[in-house]
Amino acid sequence: MKVFWFIPTHGDSRYLGVTTGGRAVTYHYLKQVAQAVDQLGYTGALLPTGRSCEDAWVAASSLIPVTSKMKFLVAVRPGIMSPSQAARMAATFDRLSEGRLLINVVTGGGSG
Repeated sequence: MKVFWFIPTHGDSRYLGVTTGGRAVTYHYLKQVAQAVDQLGYTGALLPTGRSCEDAWVAASSLIPVTSKMKFLVAVRPGIMSPSQAARMAATFDRLSEGRLLINVVTGGGSG
């Protein structure tokens, strides 16, 4: 079985759906979560997309050098960027991460 975690690019909290006691997005925290995913044996982590999230591609790219095994499940919304641009970004990311890219195609939900 392959188990994935979640990189909280929109912030984090002790409880789901609650902003009280929330933790703001910082590179230090995203790095901590990614390194825990890498060291604890998870297959990888989802980097979500949405208006309230930091850019999934930029956040994922920043975590390549601080991880060694973690796969990056980058969420992509078709229609936000051209297919050729998305393909180029994916190819570059996959090469720089030594084959650790997976893509989550988001077809529904809120825009952005």
